[in-house]
Amino acid sequence: MFGTIILDAYSADEVERMAEWIEEICSPMDTVGWASAGIYSFWDYDTKEVLYIGLASDLYIRFKQHNGLLPIADNACKYQQIQEYFTSHTKLGYTILVQSPLSQPVVQRNEKLYRKFLDKPKGMPIGNYAGEEGLEHIRLAEGQLIEACRLATGDIPQWNKMGGDVYARKFATAGNYMQIVKAFTVYDTNNFLVSRSSLRELAENATYEWFEVQLHGLRMMMLTMGLSYQEALDFQLKFNPYFQSNINRINDENYIDKQLTL
Repeated sequence: MFGTIILDAYSADEVERMAEWIEEICSPMDTVGWASAGIYSFWDYDTKEVLYIGLASDLYIRFKQHNGLLPIADNACKYQQIQEYFTSHTKLGYTILVQSPLSQPVVQRNEKLYRKFLDKPKGMPIGNYAGEEGLEHIRLAEGQLIEACRLATGDIPQWNKMGGDVYARKFATAGNYMQIVKAFTVYDTNNFLVSRSSLRELAENATYEWFEVQLHGLRMMMLTMGLSYQEALDFQLKFNPYFQSNINRINDENYIDKQLTL
């Protein structure tokens, strides 16, 4: 389930490293960090304009396709737009909205692991064993967020060709834009859905990643139950008093008030 918005920005010579950072925290090959299936956004580093909102069952693979590290047809990625962008900009913003590893779907890279675990030979369908709700969530979230962007700005992001899932558009609200889409580009410590560390910081700092994984559970409650951060924390502590030690460690380092620099 969704919960955490992670921001970063990269230069043209950081493409391969950015892909590695994504893989470090959103790999389908382990249960560390977050699921590989999520929402991503490219945005103008200078103007903070959202340029594109997309979905991916494997964020690492999709990022590499968009940035020319894996072969794919030009009309199936944003490689040309990204190359043109870098002719006049030094950094491109990149943000992901991630899910719990419990929502990890079967993708090409982890299929063998699931087949071995389920004892299903190659060619036999795996079925809806794992992560199907994660795929459904990203499909609905993409449509909802693109439509929220249209409602707030008058148009969908300029690199998007269409508006996403038609059914999901019905649920788009101004709140979706203010709480989520705007947070793709603008860091605000008052928005508790936003990671206090950048994507690269989480990939390189296991403590920060652990903090954000603990906070992800609270964020899931915030989004699904409409709770504030404090209400979600109180709810968690009521049913899991042992979580107090986790939040104490986070608070001892004043992590909630950490400033993000991109």
